[in-house]
Amino acid sequence: MHNSAAHSAVSDAFVALAAAKPGVRELEAARSAVANARRFAAQPRDVSPLSNMLGQATDARSRAWQFGATLATLNAGSTATPVIAAALALGASLEAAEEDIAAAVAVGTRASARLAAAVDDEAFRARWNVAASLGIVGATLAAARLLGLDALRTRHALGIAATQAAGLAHNVGEVMGALETGKAAADAIEAALLAKHGFTSAAASIDGRRGLAALMAYRFDAAAITA
Repeated sequence: MHNSAAHSAVSDAFVALAAAKPGVRELEAARSAVANARRFAAQPRDVSPLSNMLGQATDARSRAWQFGATLATLNAGSTATPVIAAALALGASLEAAEEDIAAAVAVGTRASARLAAAVDDEAFRARWNVAASLGIVGATLAAARLLGLDALRTRHALGIAATQAAGLAHNVGEVMGALETGKAAADAIEAALLAKHGFTSAAASIDGRRGLAALMAYRFDAAAITA
C-alpha cells in the first residue's frame, strides 16, 4: 500500500507541480481567493488569543499563523486556507509580485486537493483537521515556489512539512481548530526555509512506509496525485 525508501513518484509529482505553470482558470480562481482573503482579514474583529500571543510580530511565519487562523473562521474545512495564508505572508515578506503570489496559491491549492483526494474518507475526517493536516502540504509547495527552491530542496521541504502534519477533527470550528490551521501555514513556511538552508528529509515522505499516509490515513490512492 505504502512504498518506502529512496524514491517516490508521489514526491516527484508534487515537486513537479510546485514548478508547473498554472492554467488560466486556476490563476483566476487564485486571484479571487487572494482578494477575498485580504478583504476578510481586513475586517474589524475582536482580538483573538493568537493576536495577543503574537502581538505585533512581523516575521512571515508568525504572520502566516495569525492570518491562517483568521481565515479558518471563514472556511474551517478548506485545505486552501493554509496555502493562501502562507503565500500572502511570505509573499509580503519577499515583496513578491501579485502574479507570483497567485501562481503559488494556485499550485498549492491543487496539491492539497490532490492529497485530499488520495486519503480522504469518513475515517480520516473523523480523526483529523483536514485543513491543517493536508493543507500544510500545499502551503509548503506554495512557499517553496515563492522562495525559488530547486527540485531537491522542494522535495526536502515537503518531507519536513509532512513530519509536522497534524490537527484534530474535534477542534474544527473551534478556536483551537483555527489555531491548528494557522500553525499549518506557519509550519509550511518554516519547512521551506529549513530546506532552503540545507535541512533534508526522506524522499517518500507522503507514501513511504512511515510516511504521512501510512501513519494518518486509512486509504491511499497514489494515482490521485500522480495521474
